Amino acid sequence: MSRRLRALLAGLLALAFVVGGSSAAWALWTATGTTASSVTIGKTGASLSGTSDMTTTFSSSVTSMTKPITLTNSGSLAGTATTTVSVVSGSSTALARAVSVVAWPVAGTTACTASTSVGSGSVSGTWASLPSLTTKLAAGASAVWCTRSTPTSSAPASSTTNVNVNLTVTAGTWTSGVVSGGFYLNTSASAAALTCTDHSGTYVEVAWPTSSRPKDTWYGAFVGPDASTMVGQKEQDYYGRFTLAPDQIPASVATSGAVTVTVKILDSAGNPTSTVVASGPVTLFTQNDGKAIRCGA
Repeated sequence: MSRRLRALLAGLLALAFVVGGSSAAWALWTATGTTASSVTIGKTGASLSGTSDMTTTFSSSVTSMTKPITLTNSGSLAGTATTTVSVVSGSSTALARAVSVVAWPVAGTTACTASTSVGSGSVSGTWASLPSLTTKLAAGASAVWCTRSTPTSSAPASSTTNVNVNLTVTAGTWTSGVVSGGFYLNTSASAAALTCTDHSGTYVEVAWPTSSRPKDTWYGAFVGPDASTMVGQKEQDYYGRFTLAPDQIPASVATSGAVTVTVKILDSAGNPTSTVVASGPVTLFTQNDGKAIRCGA
C-alpha cells in the first residue's frame, strides 16, 4: 500500500470516529482546544501605633519628648509606607511650628529613649511640617521611627496643638486608605518675670526666681529676636543674678529702646537649652555721660 493511500485511510478513519460520536475523539478535540488560567489578587492596608503616647506638656522641667511611632503594612502586598503631618483646626499652629522634630528609624520601640542618639536616615522639621517617614515594607511587616520633639524659645506659653500623623501604604498603582493617629502638645504658663534693680544707668542687676533645681545649675542671659545672643557672664544659682552694662548689649540687637532679656538653663557644654526660667525688659538710652541702661520698657 502506498504512503499516499495510507494517509487517506487514516484521515477517513478519524473522521468516522468524530462523526460517530467517539468519546475518545471528542476528549482529544476539547483537551487540545482549551486552556485554564488563574489570577491571585492581593490587597493594601496600613496601621499606625504609638501616637497616643506622645501627648506631652512642656515646661521648665519637661524640655523635650522622645517617643516611637510604628508603621505597619497590614496588607498582603509589599509596598511603601509614607506619612504626612497635619494640625487639627482650632488648635495652635504657632505652637506646632515652634516645636522642632527629628525622626530616625530604629530597630524597635525599646531602642527609642531620651538618651538614644539620632541615627542615620533621619529627617527633621516641625510638627507643622515634617518630611515623610518613608519606609519600604513587606506584606505584614512593621517599621519603628523614633521621634524627638523640642520646643524652641518662640513656643507660645499656655498653648495646645493637636497634631495628626497620617499613613498610607502604596503597592504599584494601589494605595491603602489613610489611617491617622493624633496627640496633643501643650505648653505651661509663660516664664516668670525677672527681678530688675537699677544702678544709676551704669548697669542693671537682673535676678531669676529661685527654684528646686540644683544650686550648681548654670544659667545664661540672652537677647535678640530669637533670644539667641548671650550677654554677660554665665552664672549659677548660688549667685542667682546677672549684671548688665549698656555696652554688653550688641549694637546688632539694639542701640536704644526696650530689649527683652531671657534667662535660660545651660547644658554641660555651656550651650543654651530650650528651658526658659524668666524674662523681662530693660531699656537702652543716652544720658549726659553717654550710653545708659535701666530696668523696664
